[in-house]
Amino acid sequence: MNKSKKYRVLCLICVSLLLIDGCSKRHQTTVQSPDKNVQLTFSLNKGIPNYKVSYQGKVFILPSPLGMKFKNHPALHSNFAVIGTRRSSADRTWEPLYGTTDTVRNQYRQMTVQLRGKKKPHRRLNLIFRAYNDGIAFRYQIPKQKNMDSLSVTDEQTTFHFADNYIGFPLKRTGFGGNYEGRYIKQNLGNISPDTLVAAPLLLHLNNGWAAVTEADLTGYSGMSLTRIAGDSTTFVSDLAPLPNDSTIKAKVKTPFNTPWRTIMLGKRAGSLITSNLIMNLNKPSQIKDTSFIKPGQVIWPWWNGRIADHLKYSGQPSTSVMKYYIDFAAKHHIQALLVDAGWYSTERAAWASPKKQNPLTMAKSRKDHYNIHKVIDYGKKKGVAVYVWVLAKTLKKNPKKVISTYAKWGIKGIKVDSYGGDNQVHVSDIQHFARLAAKYHLMMDFHGAYLPTGWGRTYPNLMTREGVMGLEHSKGSPHPKAIHNVTIPYTRMLMGAMDYTPGAFDLDGTKNHPKHVQTTRAQQIAMYVVYYSPLQMLVDYPGVYKKNPKQFQFVRDIPTTWDESKFIDGKPAEYIVMARRHGKNWYIGAMTNKSSRKVKIPLNFLKKGQKYKARILKDAPDAGKNPQDVSLNSRIVTSTDTIMAQLAGSGGAAVILSPQ
Repeated sequence: MNKSKKYRVLCLICVSLLLIDGCSKRHQTTVQSPDKNVQLTFSLNKGIPNYKVSYQGKVFILPSPLGMKFKNHPALHSNFAVIGTRRSSADRTWEPLYGTTDTVRNQYRQMTVQLRGKKKPHRRLNLIFRAYNDGIAFRYQIPKQKNMDSLSVTDEQTTFHFADNYIGFPLKRTGFGGNYEGRYIKQNLGNISPDTLVAAPLLLHLNNGWAAVTEADLTGYSGMSLTRIAGDSTTFVSDLAPLPNDSTIKAKVKTPFNTPWRTIMLGKRAGSLITSNLIMNLNKPSQIKDTSFIKPGQVIWPWWNGRIADHLKYSGQPSTSVMKYYIDFAAKHHIQALLVDAGWYSTERAAWASPKKQNPLTMAKSRKDHYNIHKVIDYGKKKGVAVYVWVLAKTLKKNPKKVISTYAKWGIKGIKVDSYGGDNQVHVSDIQHFARLAAKYHLMMDFHGAYLPTGWGRTYPNLMTREGVMGLEHSKGSPHPKAIHNVTIPYTRMLMGAMDYTPGAFDLDGTKNHPKHVQTTRAQQIAMYVVYYSPLQMLVDYPGVYKKNPKQFQFVRDIPTTWDESKFIDGKPAEYIVMARRHGKNWYIGAMTNKSSRKVKIPLNFLKKGQKYKARILKDAPDAGKNPQDVSLNSRIVTSTDTIMAQLAGSGGAAVILSPQ
């Protein structure tokens, strides 16, 4: 990537100042955000490092201890003295290759506290704290030192002692191997069982705003969840995923080493967190020099609908002829790509049942009568449609370089890597290794069954999107994602980055032999293309139902997948959401509600003053409460002084496209 093109430095990082505290005579020090609304205070309590956080003058995290434990090494959590404090600040603007905004401001104040053990061998630990206007972040830094070259982390004692029994929206994990495909349920912190593993991000409703506890820059380490301390309703501690072959060890590292950032996003409204770039700012800039192969866009995905191909002999089967049928449809409607999902190099059942036995470079005997992937790829080239393919992570891991390089030679443009989930250090390292290799061979990536993104897509922007959410695929089984879930995940899961929910259902009940149980109106499915951010957005339904509704389908086709500006208009977690996003000169609005019907008010004061816009408005039809597939589509001329009122059916939605006239 051309750095002079992608990064514009507004202000150079201030020269770091080394403030020697002289043998720990000074035990408390503070760092504030540039706007002074966020404040983090570090202190030593009998040699134990603690931190405290305030937002707009009110403490919401009381003094909370920090530390790390190791196998065969003494813990780094107590008997410390402060030997120095370094301060620095930064104010930069950088340009992402794609995203929810065309420029990102990275402004913060940083404080690095240098600790040293009071007793021999005087082991050292640095704590790096950053205060942003939209949150705080801190990480452990273990310097290079004698007899501490290699460490086995057994515990990270990062504590969050909340000042009140706040209302939260926890996602309760079934275990460290879980894939984050669950529901975020509203409840008070004290009602979360100490036996429950809580996923990050944990969204909290403070007394004067909102917060989300999570992590950023998860690189070569284990993912962080949270558990509540028994007997204390407001104190949670980090819980790292253990290694698969030794549950007593959470991560193996070599010094010098930085942990991921422990991050708390902050905002006056819950929607303020959606437009925050804090997670991205805490990751390294792009490591890819040539990014010309990275092309966001819409993707036709036959798997969800059951590979229905009208009047075709092999309709419903994973086969060459069915994929060609979908390529023809994609080419006609200028859809960028086709995703060939499971069932091409082996049966889908065999791929999951015996992943290490399968060869993703050849088609098994059971597939040869159905698939010739080379013919699919060549047909896509002829029609101008890129082809992405599915592969299971355990299968890819056998020889990732050979598989990825071979896919590139074949002409494949992207890979969807699926897995059983989990965020232990091995799994995290595997996924990042796959992403690096894919970048080398100019392939884009989509991860399913994986842990949540933590901003690493900034470093490797070929890592386009990932699942980590209870998405529309669950409507094929049970439990089905309901509208209350759909209007909660923008405030929770989507804070972490691109979210492959796979929207776009038009046929909500499915067809014979391919039943669906979509729990929303069609208008809400269309609104998701604006509300949910994913640079690769799936078109999940079959061509026949799209052809029957050409104006509605064209409306979906007219919605971009990346944005130059994003604004939260209104909403509350688990109730409703209204988002506005700009691409070029056009604005796009998406509104979604839970099972309650409601009228949403959308002021257009974000539009350019004095400019007239044509507003194409798609929303629930008056009878959508009974007939959820019914949609109303009309247009009008508006300006920045106008307000659009949209009546949403229960589990319904609305979408608006605004084009300057």
